[in-house]
Amino acid sequence: MSKLWQGRFQGASDETTTFNSSENIKLDENLIFYDIIGSLAHVKMLAKQNILKKEEAKDIIDALNQILKKYERGEFKLDGKLEDVHTNVENAVTAITQYGKKMHTARSRNDQVLVDMRMYMRDELLEIAGAIVELQKSFTDLSKNDSIFVGYTHTRVAQPITISFWCDAFVQSFYRDLDRLLECFKRVNKNQLGAGAIAGTSWNIDRKFTAELLGFDSVQENELDTISSRGEAEAELLSHLSVFMTKLSGLAEELIWLSQKQLIQLPDEFCTGSSMMPNKKNPDVLELIRGRAGRVYGNLIHVLTVKKGLISGYHSDMQESKYAVMNGIETTKECLDILAKLIKKVKFNQDKIKQELEEGFAQATEIADALAKKGIPFREAHGIVGKLVSDCEQKGTTLSNVKPLSKFSEKEWKEVVSLERGRLKKKIVVDNKYEEQIETLVQEFKTIYESL
Repeated sequence: MSKLWQGRFQGASDETTTFNSSENIKLDENLIFYDIIGSLAHVKMLAKQNILKKEEAKDIIDALNQILKKYERGEFKLDGKLEDVHTNVENAVTAITQYGKKMHTARSRNDQVLVDMRMYMRDELLEIAGAIVELQKSFTDLSKNDSIFVGYTHTRVAQPITISFWCDAFVQSFYRDLDRLLECFKRVNKNQLGAGAIAGTSWNIDRKFTAELLGFDSVQENELDTISSRGEAEAELLSHLSVFMTKLSGLAEELIWLSQKQLIQLPDEFCTGSSMMPNKKNPDVLELIRGRAGRVYGNLIHVLTVKKGLISGYHSDMQESKYAVMNGIETTKECLDILAKLIKKVKFNQDKIKQELEEGFAQATEIADALAKKGIPFREAHGIVGKLVSDCEQKGTTLSNVKPLSKFSEKEWKEVVSLERGRLKKKIVVDNKYEEQIETLVQEFKTIYESL
């Protein structure tokens, strides 16, 4: 046995097979486990429905478990001549038992790859979500330094903040990414097996039973919609990853910029040098994170472009979505992993930070507010402080070094121009409900896989 469809043809071109499958077979290495698990559930359902005899199902299940153990030992490799993971697994089963020829009853490779991809994506979604929680924890560790920091608007000094407040801004932002990914997870976690090639099957299958075995929340009901939807979940996931990678790119740029201003020091192990210039300490890791955001965007556009011109049903074009989503997932995971390690080791230069705040007249808003609290209309107070800042610039001095305004005593003025005044402290505690939810789901699927 070789290709599952060869009965229709007098011969098959090796050149055609190579073009169709050479890249796809490499990607399918990521689906071996899921294809075996999906096949185990399918065969158990066929036996329940008396489509397979008990002894036939038992032999197929035993063979699938043998292949799974081989895979876990790193001994099961895909043969590119057999096109895909589905044919490889079926051929391997058939080599063990003749009943392997019956395991594909009531399914198509169309719904088979869909269910494989759904299981793969839901596991990867949980892994990425878990990695985001770890990045949040890295910011929590960094926020234990509650010293003064600089808040910017338009890349210019705005107001004094604290390191903990700055860290918490990223932690809070990442909660929205977790929400998006977990919402996406709900749509991904639907059983597509049983949709067949396009219009289901005349066999008396039980799709809800298969869904239960594989841990899906429900069945995607309409078979034509099911087959036509390939690429939709992939595009949604890549859309969320693109939003997230935009944030990581912005964070990378911010760290590069702050280190250039010498407000922070990047850890040596995440930087590189120059082959020519001995003085260089280059933020290559952050630059690559910044650049790889574009790779994830490209994968999203890839899927949307492939999908935009397709009528209902299955099309080989959608095989392209496999590369796009897998590459997008791996790129995001790699960036997350190294950034979580880097963030913990960032150091802050308090002398430079205070100098930056003083030279940027960061106390100006606080002074204007203090004048307004003394009864001066804020717009007038704004003008008074604006002129004061202009005078400081002309004299080459700072707000901390000028004489108090007439409305303030020496003590009041000292307080109002202090960089510590009203600074925004923030004790960060990462909300463990997300971590608990992720860990619970991971454990549930591990139990499901083991039970099969």
